[in-house]
Amino acid sequence: MSGSGMDAVRDGLARGLARFVAPARLPDGFAPAFAQKPDGAVFDLTANAAVAEALAHPMLGGGDGAIDLLLALAGGPGPAPGAIGPARIVVENETPRDLRITTPHHLFTGDLFRGEIRQHLHGTDGPPALIHGGNLVEFAFKGRWHCLDVEDAIVAAGIEDAEGGVRLFHESVLSGRGGRFSRGGPREVARLRYVYELRADTPVVALTVTLTPLPGVVLDRPRITTACDAMSPGDGVEYGTLVLGDGRRASPAGDNVTVHEGPLAAYGVRQGRTPSRAHAVLLTPRDPAAVLNVKASGPTEGRLHWLLTRYAGTRLAAGEALTQREDRLLLCGTELPIVAPRGADAASAAPRQRIAAALATQLVFGDGKRAEALSAAVRRILAALPGDETTPGELAHALMASEALFRITRDAEDRARINGLVARLLATQAGDGVFREPGGAVASVAEHAAALLALARRLALGAAEPVGEALRRGIAALALITLPGPVDTITLPATPAADTEALAHVLRALRAAQAARVFGTLTMPEAEARRLAFLADLALRFLQARIRPEGDALIVDGTVSAQAAALAALVPPEGAMARVAG
Repeated sequence: MSGSGMDAVRDGLARGLARFVAPARLPDGFAPAFAQKPDGAVFDLTANAAVAEALAHPMLGGGDGAIDLLLALAGGPGPAPGAIGPARIVVENETPRDLRITTPHHLFTGDLFRGEIRQHLHGTDGPPALIHGGNLVEFAFKGRWHCLDVEDAIVAAGIEDAEGGVRLFHESVLSGRGGRFSRGGPREVARLRYVYELRADTPVVALTVTLTPLPGVVLDRPRITTACDAMSPGDGVEYGTLVLGDGRRASPAGDNVTVHEGPLAAYGVRQGRTPSRAHAVLLTPRDPAAVLNVKASGPTEGRLHWLLTRYAGTRLAAGEALTQREDRLLLCGTELPIVAPRGADAASAAPRQRIAAALATQLVFGDGKRAEALSAAVRRILAALPGDETTPGELAHALMASEALFRITRDAEDRARINGLVARLLATQAGDGVFREPGGAVASVAEHAAALLALARRLALGAAEPVGEALRRGIAALALITLPGPVDTITLPATPAADTEALAHVLRALRAAQAARVFGTLTMPEAEARRLAFLADLALRFLQARIRPEGDALIVDGTVSAQAAALAALVPPEGAMARVAG
């Protein structure tokens, strides 16, 4: 492509990116950050990191608002929220049998007449991260013991307004019969109501369960429950560790295994995944002394299916009620709710090393006015990288952030961190050449591409045979695929094919590998070099096919992240970085 043609592409993509600029509310005012869609009000931190990195190129600029957002929300010592937007709840579908509600922290779907509420984390596909349901109720009526499925007796359900949010409820009418000497068949004996309160200002779901006998009925030894069901469907959702007070244990194999007896102040479940990806469910009874026991079911040890907590009452006469309340909290990538302004996603942590890489790139090209703040934020985020983190994307971006710092400082500690991160990243490469989170997680083309880019950038500091070999194996793992449409793209073995954003990441990584070969730090046989050039050319063509003109702008299919990724692939910061801080 000629220089004037490249200028037109660069400027057109930058204009397309400008469509996403909108005012983001920060603790000290507003910043012109980049929303998820034109005229949008939700600002994803990962997307703004991609924008800040792409616009750091000396021939571009215009990313100050994204930097303000990142420094305000991710520059501190704790985890950063995944996104920030309006502090409100949106009821997208109020039908009880097919509800859909979004809060700043979660998406809720479900069928209240089945007693099932599905809770999803924002930004994730696949099965829900938590299902509220699977409850039982127990009691003695006239000497006969009853154990009933709550969902089988639901007669009413709906969504109600509440202060600061909404309430989801379902109500069952319970039937019972007396002992063997009692006359007559089953009769209605009680009502059981479940209420789940959702609020915009907290990720906590407040659950209230109330059992009320009908007039003239006395219930002995009532037991009401709270439950989580279908907890390990796969596809990134598997819970294997029970947290019971201060203790932890693997979830047991078997049905209705009692894992705790007696009062309990707090309990929950956790995934055994890398820290940035691990889901956690924290459950806090408002009346710990009322907990009778906790039971778990699962097909094998370490694969939880059903978690049931039984709360005990004594005798319930007409006009009395047994009520228990429990706070339920679903998190990802954080141990506690994230401290952030109203409207921020306090349940899911942003990938902080992705943010560090973007801020470090801005540090390399910046004019010095923000150098101290950028450097401090990058080093703070790098220092917070857990020692047991194994996500290739996070390790790759930590490596790129460290590499950018080293270009400026030439500091021995920065170089030592680079070496350590290279070793950790190489440890995530599987036998088929694919970089993936250990433990059977599904690989991601975008994460694989980030690993390739990080290794290629590491080679810009000098040849290293293990790095070059890992880069070659990673490139060899890439394959072509034609999707229905037909749409041509790139994929990995047993991995979803690259969408537009991931395709742009692949192109950028392949171009960086080509540059390393030109500079002599990556050596490969001629056949591999020809395949590298072939893949890079095809990735470019595939990406260009997903870009369309609109006025004086060039528009990339997808969200602001795809637009930024395409700009960074076609006008990569790596070339300018080598010139500015080589």
